[in-house]
Amino acid sequence: MEVWAYARVSTEEQAEDEGALIKQMRRLRSAGATKIYYDVESRTSDKRKGLLQLISDVDANAFGKVSKLLFIRIDRLTSSSIMFYRLMDALKKKGIQPTAIDEPFEMSSIGGELTIDVRLAAAKYEVKMLAMRVKKERETRKVNKKPHWNAPLGYITDGQKYVKDNRPCVCLIANKSEMNVSQLARFVFDIFFSVGTVSETVRQLHDIFGIQAQAVSKSKYNRNNVLGVEEIAIENINKTRGSGLNLRYPHTGLKWSVSGLRSQLVNPIYAGGTAYDTVQYSGGHRKPFDEWEVAWETHDEIIITREEHERVKTMIRENRNNRWANEQKYTNVFANLVKCAHCGAAYSRQSKKLVKRTGLIRHHYQCSFYRTGACQNKRMISNDELEKQVIEWLVREAERLAALVEQEVQVTEEPAEVKILRASLNTLDALPSNPAIEKAKEDILKQIADAIATTSDTSKQYLIAKERIVVAFSNQRYWQSLEPQDKQALLKGCIKKITVDGNKVTAVKLLHLY
Repeated sequence: MEVWAYARVSTEEQAEDEGALIKQMRRLRSAGATKIYYDVESRTSDKRKGLLQLISDVDANAFGKVSKLLFIRIDRLTSSSIMFYRLMDALKKKGIQPTAIDEPFEMSSIGGELTIDVRLAAAKYEVKMLAMRVKKERETRKVNKKPHWNAPLGYITDGQKYVKDNRPCVCLIANKSEMNVSQLARFVFDIFFSVGTVSETVRQLHDIFGIQAQAVSKSKYNRNNVLGVEEIAIENINKTRGSGLNLRYPHTGLKWSVSGLRSQLVNPIYAGGTAYDTVQYSGGHRKPFDEWEVAWETHDEIIITREEHERVKTMIRENRNNRWANEQKYTNVFANLVKCAHCGAAYSRQSKKLVKRTGLIRHHYQCSFYRTGACQNKRMISNDELEKQVIEWLVREAERLAALVEQEVQVTEEPAEVKILRASLNTLDALPSNPAIEKAKEDILKQIADAIATTSDTSKQYLIAKERIVVAFSNQRYWQSLEPQDKQALLKGCIKKITVDGNKVTAVKLLHLY
């Protein structure tokens, strides 16, 4: 019989210690694990590739194939009662014994189950307190003009201010010159000032340093966060985008993306300032750099002058304006939807042309990685051709989608997660009351309410998305009569991803239907 295991570290742990995940996985392998699922994510996140794949594989396997699931501690699994009991229920159905290496773990008795519930409630409380402490610490740093915990390329922090990083970094054989980290950061700015655009700067830097930026062709099957008999080493860990394993220099080589370099160039730290309030916490998106709150003269060791910093921002603004001239009000109907079939990168608008016959502006899309030499998907696709192919694909699906809409989606009984949570609540109700038990009961009641609300919302969104598709795309005239803003809203409400190879749409993935 096989022994499976699950390992998890937070993104902060992995950033501080590149080997944190490896160490945990080796302990599990020494304890007998034959297959290890893993994630680099916060314990508050339930959208974890490895954990979800583990649950899926447990459900798919035959009873008795796997004897144990090993993990270090409960907090390495999750702080969510719903996700925890979902995993436990899947293990129980297949006869798999959950085993924690560093703490006692048993759920066969009322006392054992109560202990688990209290631990989960304590873990959630700890997460909330930690978030509050981090928030207060950020506010204190802002008031006192102290540096952030992480420093950009070229700097390190001594706890009170940013100082230049003078550690040796790179040697150029061509002119026999050496650069430390801060000199490399200045070199990046010099290249940008000489070439004038972010994408060309990326290309130049990769050429100068001999960096192989070629994107790996996208596999038909996404690699999951699972290790079988492979050696436990950093090169065998899944480092694709979205895995959370994004390590800063010096853990990785020198390699830039257009968006990453743009963020580096406009960072005021290089000119003696520190930016605060750079993220819109409601949506989690980064604010435009003109909306950042910047405190100046937070440190003395500068790499560029204040005037050069303003020049960088002006050049980036002008590049953005020159690119689309006075066409800034144009609505990109396919924003954040079109992806490259080769490397998975987003398609972005690269050029525009006035079509005199119709008087309309035609935009062309291209893989954003091609500009930096990281992808060979060179061919562009025009917005009207893209729209035509996507709508043709959706119209072909209209009949099948219409049949799906006719099938009412009703929640006839409570989800399995809610049933499990109610059973735990009943167990706690039968015990003498004390503060810890009341806290655990309160937490479970909230988890039940969240689960029911989520299930209800998902069912509604499922029907709404299908109805939108049928009404809009079964009649091409209706679609053509829509304003660009309405088209954009409609597509975002129905489509998750459009995959393009050159100038051909190869797949359209719909929301809530696959």
